[in-house]
Amino acid sequence: MYYSSGNYEAFARPLKPEGIEHKRAYFVGTGLAALSAGCFLVRDAQMPGKNIHFFDRDPIAGGACDGWNYPEIGYVMRGGREMDNHFEVMWDLFRSIPSIETEGVSVLDEYYWLNKADPNYSLCRVTEKQGQNAHTDGKFCLSDKAALQLTHLIFTPDEALEGKRITDVLDSEVLDSNFWTY
Repeated sequence: MYYSSGNYEAFARPLKPEGIEHKRAYFVGTGLAALSAGCFLVRDAQMPGKNIHFFDRDPIAGGACDGWNYPEIGYVMRGGREMDNHFEVMWDLFRSIPSIETEGVSVLDEYYWLNKADPNYSLCRVTEKQGQNAHTDGKFCLSDKAALQLTHLIFTPDEALEGKRITDVLDSEVLDSNFWTY
């Protein structure tokens, strides 16, 4: 693997993988991860879009960032558009997707304009009773010991984790009811 500093590598287009037009990709779920992976396959791997398939249990795509008017309860959006300016991989992807509404601009352009015209943010992460703050701030957080051990796990090289299960790496005390603080 070759590593570089800065965006030099990000601006170069990858070579088309041999035989990519004969490969297929299947995704279970249509959340941001699956949809992004599909876009990267088209953009970077140059896989034909007709070879990419998505399956979802819900009638509309989008995972937790969907929006739908349910007649019995009203408009519901499980996710939101709180995308900060440090989401560089997503911005890179959005700038390569053309708008379906405005010729000559990207999805990133539209998203940027929307956030300038209608800023959106919330310090409330859990809601109840049709959008009321559930006041869970400081609750349902990782215990200090669990946070430390998960941080250690994140920085453990893949080679050291191969063949192990999560219970081999984190001690049972972290995995029991003390994992969360209330």
